[in-house]
Amino acid sequence: MGVGAFLPCYWIYLEVGKVLEAKGSPNLLYQRWIETYSSAEYESVVRQAIAAADKIAETLADKQREAMKHHFVVTSKMEWMFWDMSYRKESWAI
Repeated sequence: MGVGAFLPCYWIYLEVGKVLEAKGSPNLLYQRWIETYSSAEYESVVRQAIAAADKIAETLADKQREAMKHHFVVTSKMEWMFWDMSYRKESWAI
């Protein structure tokens, strides 16, 4: 079930990297980040993690699968909050 908690980070970084790839960045540090998370190599790792999560989910009882899904959704929301906070240039609340 823990795989549901870490998968969103991998997956969302891939999706953000792909979106930013088209825009690029004049800042070398950010451009390297974009290139890393939009790369075919990183995408391959993410696809493997997704496949592993799917395979694990198939072995779980309904209640366990629901817990895995819950962890996935909560972590996805936290990732969204992280990216939204950056977009809006908020400071860390804690």
